[in-house]
Amino acid sequence: MARVRDLWFSSVIGPDGQKQRQKTKRHPDNGGSKDSKRWLAVWIGLDGKEETKAFKTKTQAESHGTTKEADRLRGVYVDDRRGRLTFREYAQTRWLPSQVHLRINSLDTYTVHLNAHLIPALGERRIGSLTRADMKAVVARLNKSLAPTTVHTVFAVLRLIMQAAVDDGDIPSNPCSRVPLPRIEARVVEPLPVEAVLALADAMTPRYRLAVWLGFGLGLRLGEALGLTTAKVDAQAKRVYVHRQAQNGQLVELKTKASRRTLPVDDLILTKIEDHQKTYSAGPEGVLITNRCRRIAQRKSFNECWREAVEKAGLPKGTRFHDLRHFYASGLIKANLNPKVIQTRLGHATIAETMDTYGHLFPDQDDLGRGAIDALLIPTITEQGRNRQS
Repeated sequence: MARVRDLWFSSVIGPDGQKQRQKTKRHPDNGGSKDSKRWLAVWIGLDGKEETKAFKTKTQAESHGTTKEADRLRGVYVDDRRGRLTFREYAQTRWLPSQVHLRINSLDTYTVHLNAHLIPALGERRIGSLTRADMKAVVARLNKSLAPTTVHTVFAVLRLIMQAAVDDGDIPSNPCSRVPLPRIEARVVEPLPVEAVLALADAMTPRYRLAVWLGFGLGLRLGEALGLTTAKVDAQAKRVYVHRQAQNGQLVELKTKASRRTLPVDDLILTKIEDHQKTYSAGPEGVLITNRCRRIAQRKSFNECWREAVEKAGLPKGTRFHDLRHFYASGLIKANLNPKVIQTRLGHATIAETMDTYGHLFPDQDDLGRGAIDALLIPTITEQGRNRQS
């Protein structure tokens, strides 16, 4: 059972053999500070050993000890000592090393957000002292310099860290819950015009130019384009098999099953692939696109060339490689392909993802189907009318 101990007095056996109260060194009369915490809450922790915490008032000590006992019985006990770790210590030494299930790119993204935004904001704070008010302050700080979508991403990392601290028994609850985030305005996709994508291809450094053609000609994501190998291009069948992607100079599996797909290739794109192969020899595992060292191209190197190409082509700053996929999707829509086919070609996990992104590009469907019910009903109604007349 929880109990309270008076730190200013102790019980001793007097000359008469009876218990007597005696002032301890903590008592102000014996040199102790008047502001020192007098009452010590004592309770049994998860390991069966006594744990303690000092308070100024007896009521506070009794309440804390009783609460700790109740938390232990209810299975929600939190060790106060573990909450003394700083946010930096917990995130860098305990949380981040435990993310062994993440892909390299995801781990890199988490690390960047942690070091660039979260540690500067919370690094030296004790993790057990963080409150919902602190989380709101972090959001306000992020919102001053980052786009709403990035704020959501960074805060998602913070929420994961704090939830891990809850699961580890370091804090009682996640202070990130019910924290409002900035509204994200729906981004309406506006495909690049033909002249723009061709200008980008012309402006891109020749070694990486094929990636641009694969982006707007096959809708490949950047990792998929940089990871395409000679074995996955079937010129005779006019097919490209998207099975792997490039990450940090290596070929790795695709993120989702839906991303693994077979794509029909137009003659123009096949010609670009063949021209590239005539100029540049294949790299490790047969990758088509390599860097100057003939290794698998790194995103950082490619992105530098991409930004230069965007500027040289006279396109708005911030034009993304992903915009090439939008061009490809718009071409499929103009060709009247079934939305389900478009979903498969793009490697989307669900048709909802396809329609949410490109639904506005499909032809107006309001008048389609008018007359279909008439065509079903009128012949029978007409025939029935003739039979009545006869």
